[in-house]
Amino acid sequence: MNYQYRVGGSLAYNHPTYIERNADQELLTALKNGQFCYIFNCRQMGKSSLRVRVTHILQQLGMDCASVDITSIGSNDNLSQWYNGVITRLFLGFNLTGKINLKSWLREREDLPPVQRLGQFIEEVLLVYCRGEKIYIFIDEIDKILSLQFSLDDFFSLIRYCYNQRAENSQYERITFALFGVATPADLIREKTQTSFNIGQAIELTGFNLAEIAPLAEGLSSQSNYQPDWLEKVIFWTGGQPFLTQKICQLLRETNLDIETLIKERVINNWESHDEPVHLRTIADRLLRNQDKAGRLLGIYQQILEKGAIAYDDSPEQGELRLSGLVVKKHNKLVVYNPIYREIFNLNWVEKQLEQLRPYSEALAAWQQSNYTDESRLLRGKALNNALDWSQGKSLSNLDYQFLTASQNLDKREAEISLETQKQANKILAIAHKKATKRIQIGSVILIASLLGSFFAFIQVKQAWQQVESAKLGIQLQRNGDSYWQQFQFEELESLIAAMQAVNSLKNIVTDDQTLGKYPATSPIITLQQILDRIQEKNQLQGHRGTIYSVSISPDRQKIATASQDGTVKIWNQKGENIQTLTGHQGAVYSVSFSPDGQKIATASEDKTAKIWNLQGQNLVTYPDHQESVYSVSFSPDGQKIVTTSRDKTARLWNLSGQTLQVFKGHKRSIDAASFSPDGQKIATASRDGTIKIWDLSGKIILSLGQENIEAFYSVNFSPDGQKIAGAAADKTAKIWDLQGNLIATFRGHQDFVNSVNFSPDGQFIITASSDGSAKIWGLQGEEITTLRGHQESVFTAVFSQDGKEVVTGSSDETAKIWQLNNLNQAKADNTSVTINSRGNIIAIANKDGQITLLDSQGKKIREFTTKMRSIYSIAFHPDSNQIAITGRNGKVQIWSEKGTMLQEFTASQAPIYSLAFNGEGTAIITGTSEGKVQYWHLSNHRTKLINSWTVDDSIIYDLVFSPDHQKIATATRGKIKIWDLQGNLLKEIKTDSFPVYGVSFSPDGEKIAAISRDGTARRWDMDGNLRSEFKIEEDIVYGIAFSPDGQEIVIIARDGQKHRWPLETEYDYLQKLLDRGCLWLEDYLRTRPEKREALSPCTGKIKPFTF
Repeated sequence: MNYQYRVGGSLAYNHPTYIERNADQELLTALKNGQFCYIFNCRQMGKSSLRVRVTHILQQLGMDCASVDITSIGSNDNLSQWYNGVITRLFLGFNLTGKINLKSWLREREDLPPVQRLGQFIEEVLLVYCRGEKIYIFIDEIDKILSLQFSLDDFFSLIRYCYNQRAENSQYERITFALFGVATPADLIREKTQTSFNIGQAIELTGFNLAEIAPLAEGLSSQSNYQPDWLEKVIFWTGGQPFLTQKICQLLRETNLDIETLIKERVINNWESHDEPVHLRTIADRLLRNQDKAGRLLGIYQQILEKGAIAYDDSPEQGELRLSGLVVKKHNKLVVYNPIYREIFNLNWVEKQLEQLRPYSEALAAWQQSNYTDESRLLRGKALNNALDWSQGKSLSNLDYQFLTASQNLDKREAEISLETQKQANKILAIAHKKATKRIQIGSVILIASLLGSFFAFIQVKQAWQQVESAKLGIQLQRNGDSYWQQFQFEELESLIAAMQAVNSLKNIVTDDQTLGKYPATSPIITLQQILDRIQEKNQLQGHRGTIYSVSISPDRQKIATASQDGTVKIWNQKGENIQTLTGHQGAVYSVSFSPDGQKIATASEDKTAKIWNLQGQNLVTYPDHQESVYSVSFSPDGQKIVTTSRDKTARLWNLSGQTLQVFKGHKRSIDAASFSPDGQKIATASRDGTIKIWDLSGKIILSLGQENIEAFYSVNFSPDGQKIAGAAADKTAKIWDLQGNLIATFRGHQDFVNSVNFSPDGQFIITASSDGSAKIWGLQGEEITTLRGHQESVFTAVFSQDGKEVVTGSSDETAKIWQLNNLNQAKADNTSVTINSRGNIIAIANKDGQITLLDSQGKKIREFTTKMRSIYSIAFHPDSNQIAITGRNGKVQIWSEKGTMLQEFTASQAPIYSLAFNGEGTAIITGTSEGKVQYWHLSNHRTKLINSWTVDDSIIYDLVFSPDHQKIATATRGKIKIWDLQGNLLKEIKTDSFPVYGVSFSPDGEKIAAISRDGTARRWDMDGNLRSEFKIEEDIVYGIAFSPDGQEIVIIARDGQKHRWPLETEYDYLQKLLDRGCLWLEDYLRTRPEKREALSPCTGKIKPFTF
């Protein structure tokens, strides 16, 4: 059989393995319509094959086509030679030999600027001698211009010129360009004010889907071991990546291995030796080629591996990562392209690359070799600052964080010693000066005057030294503030305490009349503010002397029970105080569970028994019939039965008197967990034989679940509605099935065994606990909501409280932790726009499905309704807060009542609208489009009238707002804020940075303006454009900024609706308010830790100690 797959290189237009995708038709249609197109993507996605195919189709239609491969033009050419090279290739490509003498033509125009020469060639030669109805110029490998020493911005300006000339010369309607390459528009144009690409259409070239690759089966069907599901498995492993898809199909033809074995043996294992033609090395090289950027790219990719996905924000770094081919954009998130990449470029690979890039590798290794005692290996000064800068945005190992924290502590300690030494030296000098002065006293008037002068000089010197010391301490505090935010990523409570101590130290060296601009340090304040806004760890339960295997929360949330390897169960009150310890088991206690009425506790132990206890610690019943360790115990929903599981491969159903009601046999290995269905009529079991089984109470198996590649399941639970089953697996995933056995979702993101899985009380989330030291909360579609980090070792258990507001985790680090959850419902959604009303007490959130959610100032849901608009880009409150305006991709504006009734709709633009705002009276609306146009609309009796419109520039208007006096408008675009009068006259332009400005706001008095950029940097200016303050928050995506109604705070609004507050004049009493907030959060934690309570002076006397 001659059927051959093509691995690498361009496919001929009629090659049997060419797969037609949506991009084929989209590109062809756009080109026929005369649209300038660009197809920018990573390598080996089929761009050149697409170009060959489209060229053939257009030529068959009688069109003239030519391609210029930039790699065929000398990279050492000068500017003139480069343009001549392009002209020559067009001359040959359009077969113009015999039409003109090209050498003579070029020689006659050698004095012209090169770009003008090309422009004349298009007008005088192509438009004259090419007789096709349309002329198509394809530029391939356009990214190769990035290595040239000269700018080609004029080349792209020429493309724009040809497009614009259509209005004056209809012949130019025949000329259409298309660019292909591995780049972004921003990469190609050096002068960022040029906007050639906003006339073009980006063609998205995606990977294959299962339906599209059906023709590839032709080359496989003759194989003796062919299976109908081969292509489905190929798509699973490759994600539809064209090169890999062709390669796996070719390998299947060459071997008799099953797909999983083939991919592991011929692709993943020792991948460097199998990477021919080169593909995987190309990805790695692209990622690591620039050492200045590699660390940041690896940090972002590391986050994707850990979380499963991160929000897409169109940043240059994310764009570069996409161009590597390693990740792909799906549903406005970045995910790893396919399981092959995930297996090869895994966390270990990332950590290895980071280790090679790590600027302190030798020092860290030496410190570790000294058993962490050689302080001479720790970093100080500039080396420490460089290391901290490098670590930003990366999820490093615990060893890295320990090393950096130890370095910071040493640096701080040495600074303090230096300060103290300096103080002592000053004292000695002062004493010596005083003695010398006494010896030479002569009592004359002149001498008295001299002494008086010396005294005042001494006072001035003393004040100067105090200022120096304050400045030095301020520098140290500034540096430490940044480190505490890093520490927060893995030690939330500890970093909160450290940040509070820093703010308290700062409070002691400033005066109550100082403003933020005069503070010697601000980072501790920013860090403390951000920690208080984001902290979730509420308390730590310490007292066990072994791994905590299981936790259970009483139905009334007043008690927590923990089961430990030390053979005890401890009962804690809601403040984290140990109120009872159950002793009686003769081995480790693996499981604990409260009864539904909260009056009894069941336990399961290594000693082959289960027990039931009352809350006073009395053993009521013992269940002795298992032959091996008992791994789990659970009460039935009515509290009248329990189910236990054991290493003896059985589960048993018991009544509360200790009688066995049923024995469940069928698993081939130990059973780690069991769960009752909510109606109490079914039991699910999870076993190390790699299956989950559902049984009726008579012991009959109703359903068996599992997958070939999963060796063990460690946990299983029913959803609250009884319609779904969740299981935790040894393959680092959790899974959800329906009761018919259909797999609904797989949850990927953990880096080690998943030990437990539980549903939230409302059934909208699950929580998983893993041996990678983390617990994760997920939405039911597999999206990661949040990760709880803080345990130093494996996390074996994680459960929700009955109201879903808290989580308790247990770990082999001998602690249980209590976490308080914030805004899970808001964080879960794919939110597209967030705004806050003028009073600052209601937040509105719009998501991708057109749903509007209103929250009060505490984050509680007020109302939720669904609009008739999808892809909402902007949302705005009416000044009275009783109406909401929305707009988006379709260019329409809709006005809704706060109760969810649509009041008005009108079409404002043919282009997408990214921003809108009411004026202060609610009588007008302004809109800002993707093409940079502002439109000013008058509203009256549900009618609209366009009053004025003007163009800001050629970029997206991300936000706009009226001034308080309704006489000015501020617009926010990429890197710029512009202030206009209502007639469209530019009054002021303020430049920010290279990032899009996502939010802009006037202060209530109209004297200040604030903005937030995509990177989380907030800035404040006066109306003359002078920058007054700047700070940065750590958020994936921020959607808005506003002044508080009294003008004393700036409020930053994140995607999940969470508010970050920053006072404009951070006065002395505001520091105390922050410290008071911290003390309130730490109240339970410090209650049982008197030494820490006393060390944290702001909280001393505010928290009562625990007395048993």
